[in-house]
Amino acid sequence: MVISNAFSTLRRSTPSVVECFRNAQLYRSEVREKPAELVVLFTWLGAKQKYAHKYAKCWTRRGHDVLHVTTSVRDLLFPRTGAEVTASRVVDYIDKRNDNTIVHGLSVGGYLTQRVMMAAQDSVVNITHQIFDSFTNCVGMEAGVQNAVAPRFRNIAIAGANLYVKYADLSSIYEARNFACSTPCVAPCMYMHSLADQVSLYPDMKCLIEAQEKVSPVITYLIPEQQKVQHVSIMKYLGEHNYSALMHNFIDSHRGQDCSPSARLEYLTVPNPSLEGVEVAQ
Repeated sequence: MVISNAFSTLRRSTPSVVECFRNAQLYRSEVREKPAELVVLFTWLGAKQKYAHKYAKCWTRRGHDVLHVTTSVRDLLFPRTGAEVTASRVVDYIDKRNDNTIVHGLSVGGYLTQRVMMAAQDSVVNITHQIFDSFTNCVGMEAGVQNAVAPRFRNIAIAGANLYVKYADLSSIYEARNFACSTPCVAPCMYMHSLADQVSLYPDMKCLIEAQEKVSPVITYLIPEQQKVQHVSIMKYLGEHNYSALMHNFIDSHRGQDCSPSARLEYLTVPNPSLEGVEVAQ
C-alpha cells in the first residue's frame, strides 16, 4: 500500500503549551473541535523539546491535546522516586480529565508507558490505542544513557550506567517488562522498529509483541536493516507526513471496530526520499 501525503493542508500554527507538573507539558489542540482521545506522548531519554515538538504536532494538527511526558536520566536511574512517581502523576491527570487515551511511547518512554499502564489498573483510565516507536525497556540502557548526555560526559555516563546495571535495584524496570509480557493492555497496538537499531534490538522485543498479539490487534512495521535507520530516527526516515499517516490510519482503522486478537507484520521502505508516500511491502 502507499501512504499518501495527506497532511500538507493541515494547519501549521504553533500550538499553545501549558506546564502541568514536573516532567509534563500539555500541547493544546490546533483544531477547535474536541477529539475523542487525549494523547500521552512519552519521549526518549534526554529528548530536546524541539524534537518532541515534532511528534506532538503530529497529533495537535489533527485535533488532539497532547500530554508530553519526558524521561530524565535521574528518573530512569532511580525509578522508585523518579519514573514511578511521574507515572502516578500522569494517571491522576488523565483521571481528572476523564478522556479516552492514546499512548505514544518512544524508546525508554516505552518503559514509562508501561509504568503508567500498571498504575492505571486501579483507575478509570481507558487506553484505546497504543503506539510504540523504537521501544526499549531495560535492554540497551547503557547505550540510551550514552546518547542522552553531552559528548564530554559520555565515558563517565557509560561507566556509571554499567555499574548501575550490574549492582543497582532494577526491580522497577523488570516489573514493567514482566507486566507487559504477562498482563498486556487490551487495546490495539502498533510497533515501529528499525532492524538496524543498536540501542533496542528487535529480538529483545519479541516477547512483548507476542504477548500483545494474544489480547488485541497488533500491527508491526519494520524497517529493513540495509536502510541503516538508527534509534528513534523513524520519523526522520519516513518524513513527518508519512509518519503521521501511519499512526492516524492505525487509529482510524481501530476506532470502534472489532478488537479481536490479530497480528500483522509489514516492512517499510522509502525508495526515494523525494517521492511522496511510503511503500509498505509484505
